[in-house]
Amino acid sequence: MKIVQISTWDVPCGIAGYTKGLVKGILENGITCEVLPIEEKKLKYKTKDEIQEYFQLFTEQLLSYDIIHIQHEFSFFSGKYGLGGSIYNFHSFLKGLIKRNKKVFVTFHTEPYFLQGSIRNLNGFTKKAIRKIQWGYYISSLFNSKYHQLNAIVHTKNTRRCFIDSGFASKSVNIIKQGVTFSNFTPSINDSARNDLKMRMGFPNDAIILTMFGFISKYKGYKTVLQALRILPANYYLLIIGTSHPNSSDGALNQIINFLSEYPKIKHRVKLTGYLEFEELQNYYHITDFCLATYEPDTILSSSAALTWALSSGKPIIASKIDFFEELNEEAACLHLVTPGCAGELAHKIEDLISKDDLNQQLVNNGFIYCETNQWRNIAKRHIEIYTK
Repeated sequence: MKIVQISTWDVPCGIAGYTKGLVKGILENGITCEVLPIEEKKLKYKTKDEIQEYFQLFTEQLLSYDIIHIQHEFSFFSGKYGLGGSIYNFHSFLKGLIKRNKKVFVTFHTEPYFLQGSIRNLNGFTKKAIRKIQWGYYISSLFNSKYHQLNAIVHTKNTRRCFIDSGFASKSVNIIKQGVTFSNFTPSINDSARNDLKMRMGFPNDAIILTMFGFISKYKGYKTVLQALRILPANYYLLIIGTSHPNSSDGALNQIINFLSEYPKIKHRVKLTGYLEFEELQNYYHITDFCLATYEPDTILSSSAALTWALSSGKPIIASKIDFFEELNEEAACLHLVTPGCAGELAHKIEDLISKDDLNQQLVNNGFIYCETNQWRNIAKRHIEIYTK
């Protein structure tokens, strides 16, 4: 069985990292798996016709494979033509594979915002309605035909429901969790070593350290956390580990900088580390008391690499009550949940939980069980099972 993954590759991208973990897991199961990279940067300078030609050439390179697995993200297919262009280009790519009678799997990493969520104005309603029609005509119809060997993979039960509601045949949609790179990420150190590490890194012994990890984007709720920090006592500190996504321009980092300029009294209690190599990242997790995943109320996610890193860190996690985190917590009981966007509640929750060692440790242990169950080798086995159905 010859398998190929279609994805970004060897670039700072969460899906490239996801694909790397999946390929490694498949290889560990004794099956060959190759990667054909999507060169996203090249596409942004191509015309509509040139993008079509690019994916036609892609199709020709795939003819020798038995299983074609596409790691889907809208920006991979859009060039400079936005969401509508992405939907049409992806449709054309799939149609080319269908004509050649290929068995195709698509992991949808992003749940289309237009399939659910609130509408704030008439313009938003119109755009959403148009996108739903395009999605149904160009994409859902392909996944709802008994003649096509198309299979969708999503990460949550809620995402499965949304895709089926959008017109996908229920039998074409499979749930496979986000894989976890798990190796007991931060084995515990004693209090003396932890205090020494704090001092070397510029924190007082009594510092209580909150950590946010991953690409910096507005939906992760930095403003809510910074507002909570203003309420918390002076010995609470915030670590923001990561940098802006190279393909994003949402201004989240600028928002953080502006907030600290507006409230200079907390500036010394916030550390922006930028990107960290693994060894340095481990040191920061050693001194962390809580990881925060306090995402904004309207956030639509079907997976989160940043959360899997937090789960494997050995630290308790405080997360927002959004659909993805609530579903995860129902299954694994590994998160403290708070109402999204509520800084006062978040500050109260942090202070209340800081002394509840037994509860925190139970959630950490549950997180380790989830990570072990969903490590890449096991997730790869699940993929192999559906490849060979």
